[in-house]
Amino acid sequence: MRLLAVILLAGAAACSAAQPAPESYSALLKDDGHTWCVYKDPAEFKSAAATLKPTESARVDYESGRLADLTYQVEAESGDWIVVDKYTPSKGDILLRRANLLAQENLQVIQEAAIHGGKAGDLHVVSVTTLEGKKAELSNVDFPAVPVKTSLSTLPFVQLIAEMRSRSAGKLCK
Repeated sequence: MRLLAVILLAGAAACSAAQPAPESYSALLKDDGHTWCVYKDPAEFKSAAATLKPTESARVDYESGRLADLTYQVEAESGDWIVVDKYTPSKGDILLRRANLLAQENLQVIQEAAIHGGKAGDLHVVSVTTLEGKKAELSNVDFPAVPVKTSLSTLPFVQLIAEMRSRSAGKLCK
């Protein structure tokens, strides 16, 4: 029985060793408005973000070498709102979950949509709460005009991450 347990553990270890470890990359848009910097080290990204205070940033996670999810954040320079989009590939489609954080209205509005064949469906409201998490009502709110990304592989920071992964670099800016 003990030999069987050792064989099973060895087999499980071999299977887990064969699968690539999850990878995460963070990116930020520099204040020139067109240069993205991608970071492998979360601490280096946090340091750069604290210094540069970007209005756009992203995090891309890979599992088994494939894109698992992409989180894209846009913040108004005024600080009035933040939009956080989480894109998750699923069976040929991409599921989008958007959080609109609206400071002046003290609201968090969660919306969802599906992206199929490069076309986004309508965003529909899933929940409305105050920024503190209490239930709220949605009334006459103008949402920030942040376009839905319909092709994740063409985003500049995703292309930069692909280049960085092939070089095994810790940071890359372009």
